[in-house]
Amino acid sequence: MSPEAPRKRRYARLTFKEPLTDQVTATHDVHILDLSMGGARVEHTIILRPGSTCHLRLPLRNTSATVLCHVIWSRAVSRANGGPRGAGLLYHSGLEFTKLSTEAQALLTAYLEVHGTPPPDLEPPGRPPDGQPGEP
Repeated sequence: MSPEAPRKRRYARLTFKEPLTDQVTATHDVHILDLSMGGARVEHTIILRPGSTCHLRLPLRNTSATVLCHVIWSRAVSRANGGPRGAGLLYHSGLEFTKLSTEAQALLTAYLEVHGTPPPDLEPPGRPPDGQPGEP
């Protein structure tokens, strides 16, 4: 076997005297439990810290929209079943949309109009909030 030639850098590298601080993001699966124009409640097995931000990809119609979210609250709700990393905790978190693009807003509005259930205070006239038919 011949010895390998030393690898050369393809790009110049800058070394900082003081390290810079930033963030690294990763993709994790979540289940969207409920959704509104203002945010979503998601279920997941990784920690989302209140006060942090994340991106949520919303599968809407035949496309998807990625929105920036602020984590409002997060709590462990049960133990998660074993997966590739074994048993852990299952979390629910409340996410508030911070910046909806015009396109994402239009997609979300259309999706909610077709698939959503209006809150009780927005039920159509003649139909009580409990879903029972109204009096004639």
